[in-house]
Amino acid sequence: MGMVSAMTMACHGMLDVSDPTLVRDPDIANAEGANARRLNALGVFTQTASALAVDVARFSDEWVFDIPAGQTPNAIDVRDSQGYEQAAGTTDRHLGLWDQVYYQTSIAIPAVRAYTPDSLKGDFLGHLYGMRGYAVLQIAEDVCPGFPLNDVSPDNRPLFSGPLSTDSALALANAELDSAVKYVRDSVRFVTLARVAKGRALLDEGKYSEAAAVVAVVPTDAVYQTESVNQFYAQMRPGRWRDGDFNVAVGDREGGNGLPYVSANDPRIPLAVGGASATNALDTLYITTKYTAAFDPITLASGVEARLIEAEAALNAGDPNWLTILNTLRATVGLSALSDPGPMAAQVDLLYSERAFWLYMTGRRLGDLRRLVRNYGRNPETVFPSGPGYGNATAFPFVLAAEQVGNPYITAGCTSR
Repeated sequence: MGMVSAMTMACHGMLDVSDPTLVRDPDIANAEGANARRLNALGVFTQTASALAVDVARFSDEWVFDIPAGQTPNAIDVRDSQGYEQAAGTTDRHLGLWDQVYYQTSIAIPAVRAYTPDSLKGDFLGHLYGMRGYAVLQIAEDVCPGFPLNDVSPDNRPLFSGPLSTDSALALANAELDSAVKYVRDSVRFVTLARVAKGRALLDEGKYSEAAAVVAVVPTDAVYQTESVNQFYAQMRPGRWRDGDFNVAVGDREGGNGLPYVSANDPRIPLAVGGASATNALDTLYITTKYTAAFDPITLASGVEARLIEAEAALNAGDPNWLTILNTLRATVGLSALSDPGPMAAQVDLLYSERAFWLYMTGRRLGDLRRLVRNYGRNPETVFPSGPGYGNATAFPFVLAAEQVGNPYITAGCTSR
């Protein structure tokens, strides 16, 4: 991890006033003020998780965009990292929004530590550290190495980091999630967020047995979900479908390597007819009714994901129980049992297919695809949607122009794709 340095911004004139309407730190130096800061961090977290999970669906094989002739597809939809950075200009949507979660929790944690009653303090701190670790984990899974992770000090001064590798970011995520696990006490929801996110981070590091141990206590029916507008529903709903415009639909073997989310006819991805393709009127495109209302929650951590983590750990340990775990989960939704496909590579394919169907449209898929490359040695062009029209990016680039603003340590873009 690069050096972290505090930088003080000198401000004159605008702050040299006495305004009785301004809210100052002493005005919220109490339990109510601490809770307000916690809730503000929570609001930023859930909105960011919902919005950026949509980016993951677009970048991966979960969604396909039906682009009429003469229109230009978005860079995210075709893995075009150069186009993404050019379109973003001086703003950085993906890294920038998760960055906000990181520093909003930094503002809330000291206040909760100082003013929240002891009966609530552990769970509130555990929740904040869980959100904080989740944000770092999602950045590590989604963004190419070399990104910064900017923060704020307890006295509200900016802290700018140097470029982070995926490994250093995962180590930081694990440290934050260790704190979450340490502090949380009574809330099953907060425990689920902390432990399942930590299990994910350990999977990414290839520490499979440790990952399984962390999630073992999470009940299968436990969930931690968003509490904000569902951006998936906002973009994929029947009333939004318009002939002749670009249509977003459930992917089906997108780019040759994508999974058969439509043709599998799987109850975990309920389908509805979207409309005719803009490029071929004989083709029917489908949307999913997984989310049916504007405020439907998105599951960010669950006992189902805990069991999937345990299955991956068992598979890597040569334990045949990996398949039993998958089949036990499948039985809960009336799916038939799977058979062992034999070779290790085929077993990994099966496990990751099951992960994709269980975790569809929850922001996990890009991390899974990158883990197949990183941990299992897969060629990216056999994992990501590929072929004519697709780029070769395997992660979101961070926008160099945006990240250089005020940060003297960021002098180069992605160090690896």
